[in-house]
Order: sequence, then structure tokens, then C-alpha cells
Amino acid sequence: MSLSIDIVPLASSLDMYGEPYSSSAFSLSGHVSIALSSPFSVFERRRAARIILQSVMLTFDGQTEVVTSSLGYSPLRLYTLSRELLSGSVELSNEDQEETDEPCRWNVVFDLPIPGWLPASHGFNSSDAGASTQYYLRAVVKFAVVEDDRAASWSFSSLCSPFRPRTTSRSIQTRKVIPLRRFVEPPTDEPTPPAFINYLLSPPNKPSENAIPVEVLSKIQILASVPTHVDVRESHLPFTLRLRTKDLGDADCKRLQVTNFTLDVVQDEICRRATDASKYQTRYPVPSQDCQPPNKPLCHAHHMGDMYKLGMLLTSSSPASSMKCSTSLLLAEETGVYRLTGETRIFANDAEADTATWYTLETTIPFLQQFDSLDDGDWSGSSEVRPSTASPLYDVSHSLKLTVRVEYEMPDSTELAVAGLMFALPLKFGRVAPPLPPRDILPALFNSMRLVDGAYPIPSLLPFGANLPVYSQLFDSRGNRKMDDTPLPLYTPRSSDSPVDPPPSNEKQDELHATAV
Repeated sequence: MSLSIDIVPLASSLDMYGEPYSSSAFSLSGHVSIALSSPFSVFERRRAARIILQSVMLTFDGQTEVVTSSLGYSPLRLYTLSRELLSGSVELSNEDQEETDEPCRWNVVFDLPIPGWLPASHGFNSSDAGASTQYYLRAVVKFAVVEDDRAASWSFSSLCSPFRPRTTSRSIQTRKVIPLRRFVEPPTDEPTPPAFINYLLSPPNKPSENAIPVEVLSKIQILASVPTHVDVRESHLPFTLRLRTKDLGDADCKRLQVTNFTLDVVQDEICRRATDASKYQTRYPVPSQDCQPPNKPLCHAHHMGDMYKLGMLLTSSSPASSMKCSTSLLLAEETGVYRLTGETRIFANDAEADTATWYTLETTIPFLQQFDSLDDGDWSGSSEVRPSTASPLYDVSHSLKLTVRVEYEMPDSTELAVAGLMFALPLKFGRVAPPLPPRDILPALFNSMRLVDGAYPIPSLLPFGANLPVYSQLFDSRGNRKMDDTPLPLYTPRSSDSPVDPPPSNEKQDELHATAV
């Protein structure tokens, strides 16, 4: 008797949309496949295999780990959910099919609610260091083998049958990786570019030596515009800079010059130990200490953890609580300096008009998607652009560093005062969901399509699908129902003289059956 099991999710990944909220949830559906076959023997015919299926326990486990020379090894369980899929014992047998080469299969379906606050999956860097977040499904099947005493021919095993129990309890288990991906918003039929966020920046109001007077700098207004989110697959970032003065005298307006501005896109990564993740644990329901290692081991821990436990790798005598790495995403040939051409006294006419007009500068900032990380013997950040995220042991944030160079001719002097106005604008990098395919594609063809970024159509978007849309598509973050201004099409009965004949009923049933499998 041979028994094997496999976990078959409906989708290749678990996709979540929008901001992480502890009140939201997403569905992880599929089935546990159980295959039963009779062993081949040259001495006797194959006999039917019979088992009593006692339990099918399915567990969804999320974990995050940090491995660096400075921090050592630190694991944390993010989430765990166990579900018994059987309500009682079930007898399975391949009787009348024991001679076939193909095993008999039974599918035990599951549908697990997964909380929407979980961070996306990611792995360690190329040197097997840094941070990792992974999710697994583990199935444990318990069964009892029923010995059949109706053997037609004599065999050596029949001599021992009176001394063996008729049922033998056993268990078998398997594990499958579940990639979790987060998208900034649900997919749409017609993707639109992201909106812009405007930041009104204020120059410093503290005086410094050999610099522009504070009463002059404080009258400069700077308005910077960046997109609400940046796709990690893009290579350019649009940026708009607007400048003007307010309530500044005519003489001072003519003395001011803006010669250039500098831009830099920076990715900041922070790794921390599990003992310093209390801030995140207060925001989200991370399992208690009883469910954390070493009290309850992780589903699939990193091999470096055992080396630290055995003392083969040592942490520094005063281990740091966290590590930070900052990486510029600018191309190697880019300096980030944008010089103004032509007249640089852009504020010369601001005092003449009742309302000063904005001096507008628009540009696109190229940035890298892949880059070389420093190899200094310890973790030195990732080698690619990663989505902005916050998790217990690993954070990724992005910012736009802006420096505006302003020159001022000091009155009654030939001295030129220079000030570099420096600002940091927060950016949000993330994955943008691929657009939806046309809805009139046949379900079988639609199910076989492979979308951009390796994504498959989510079950709730399949034609004739029975799954409901995700919560964030129907309600906003406050629980209010989203209003759709697009009116529904009027119902029109099918015309009897339609030029297109509907498919036969048997073909449609076969097609739907193939989609479900």
C-alpha cells in the first residue's frame, strides 16, 4: 500500500491589496490531494488497499528571520492557523482499480481566512544574510491501514497475519511554500497613473554664520510634488518642484538666485532582533511567546539557526539591537544635480504682482532596479529595489533627498551668501497589480493565461466565478461602502435569431469541470 499527499492551492500565490489592516482578511483556498495505490508484486496479484482516514490537519504558518554577524540569528512567528478538515473518520479504498497504474485520488477542500496585515514574502540576499519572511502550508494526514484477510493465494505474509493487528496507525505530512504578494491597490480594467502628493516645505529658521538672513529665507515657499506610489518595476520617477516668495521686499527678491537643485532617491533598510520588535507587536496580533521559538519551532527554520544554537557561530559580545543600510538608487552616471539654464533670478518680479506666481520645474528621475550591494563580511542591504514595508524584524522605507541651492547678494557688500536648503520627502514603493484581461474570454482560456509579473488571475476575478470580491474593493478603510457612479447596463433578453449559437450543455459542463480542477 502506497499513500501520498499533496497541497494544491487554487492560485500560485496569495495576493493582498491595499494597506495592511488587522481588520481585513483574504481567502486562501485549495485542496489536499490524497493518492492511494496498491504495491506491485511479482509473486501475487495486487490487492485492494484500504485505509481509515482519521485526520487531515492543515496549518498555515508565517515566519520571519534575521541572520547577520552583528545581530546573530533571531526568529519570530508572524501568524499560525490550524484547521481540521475532517469531521469524522472516512474509509478509502481503491477496490476494482488496484490493477491500474494510476492511483486513486481524493481531494479534501479547504478555505482559510488569512489576516490582511501580514507583510509580503521576501528572501535573504545573495550572501544568505539579512532578513526573510516566508509562509507555508503544512498538512498532516493520520490514517490506519486495514489489513485484508481475503487473500486468495498463499504467501509468506499470510503466516504472520494472525500475529499482526488488523489496523496500523500511521501519519504522513507535506509542506508547500505560499508566496504572499502585496499590491498597492486592486487591479482595474483601465489602469490610471498615480496621483501626486504636494509637500509645502519650509526653509530652516535658525540663523547660521555666513548664510542668507533668516528673515529672507523664511519668505521662500517651496512646493514639491511626488506620486502617491512608485511601481518597483518602473525605472523613472516623476517629480515637480515649485518655488516662489511671499511678503518679501522688491530689493531682496532681486538679490535672490536659485542656481541648481540636487535629487537623490534613497532606500533605507533596517534589520532588528525579535526582542526589539515590541512596537510592531503592539499594532498587530503577533502570536504570544508560547508560540514562539524555541517553545514552538518554526515550520522551516534557516539552517544558520542551528549553527548559532550549537555554538559553531558566535555573536559579538555586545550584539547590536538593529542594523541600518542606506542605498542610493541613482544610476552610476547620474550626479543628481539639475542646473537652471537662463535667468536664475526667478523671484525678481514676485514683489510687483499682487500674487506671486510659482516658478515650476518638472523632471523625471531615473533609478536602478538592480544594483551591487557592498560585500564587507556582514549584511549590507539588498541588491534590488524592494517595496516599502514595515514588519517586526525588517523595515524598508524610501525617500527623496532634495537640496535647493540659493544664493543671495548681501546688501552694501560684494559678498555672496549661499544656502543649501535640504529636505527629505517620503516615497512609497510598491507592486502595481497587472490590469484585468477582457471579461469575455472563455473561462478555460482565462484560467490558462499568465499575466505580467508571473501572476495568475485571482479566483474572484474569473468569469462565472463563485468567489466574492475582496473587502477593500467594496468598503473603504473606515468600513463605509464605496459608491460606484457607473450605472449598470439595462437587461436585454437574448434574441432568438442570434447569429452566434450557444455551446451544447455537455461542452459547457466539461469546460467548467476543467476550470475547477
